[in-house]
Amino acid sequence: MGGCLSTEAFDNAVLVPHKTVSIVHPKFASPVPVTLRIKEKMWSWSGDDFSIKDVHTDVPYFKVDGSAFSWREKKTLRDYQGNVLAYMEEPMMSFTNRQEVFTPDMRKWFDITPRITMFENVLDCHVVDCTTGQRYSFGISGDWLVHKSVITCDGVPVAKVSRLMSFTDEYCVEIASGIDMAFIVLLCVALDEAGSD
Repeated sequence: MGGCLSTEAFDNAVLVPHKTVSIVHPKFASPVPVTLRIKEKMWSWSGDDFSIKDVHTDVPYFKVDGSAFSWREKKTLRDYQGNVLAYMEEPMMSFTNRQEVFTPDMRKWFDITPRITMFENVLDCHVVDCTTGQRYSFGISGDWLVHKSVITCDGVPVAKVSRLMSFTDEYCVEIASGIDMAFIVLLCVALDEAGSD
């Protein structure tokens, strides 16, 4: 699912309440829209956890940690109590930015395949709702490199990504009500990884 590099998609996207989409867990599908603050390449070099917080209330939702010194850059998504929600890593000998996502007990869950260049932004991710069993396809439109993008679910805008300020390494992701926030964070981490390569 790809999109042109125009920021028009971002400017025109309207996030409307969505039926519940639960990929990681139903408890992460908020009944109200939530805007999270995420740091670019949050797991690089520091080895520290980075807390992902609500931009308006500063309430922490998630932590992402990873090893910058790991060849495959394994990343761990945790809820704010420290419980592992998912693991993500690039497969060995992969010539794409494909990220394999695993359950907390290390069973293969799904793939996220982003392709971010100056000329195109593509996101290909097919997942199954953990509650209903319904299949969904996620994509992107807009320009990820300047953080004016829209994440779509079956072509419908479900999240908007924008830079907080021009000279900062943080950006916001505005998530429509009913959409699994933990899953959107996984997509952003994969897109960030692809955009920084």
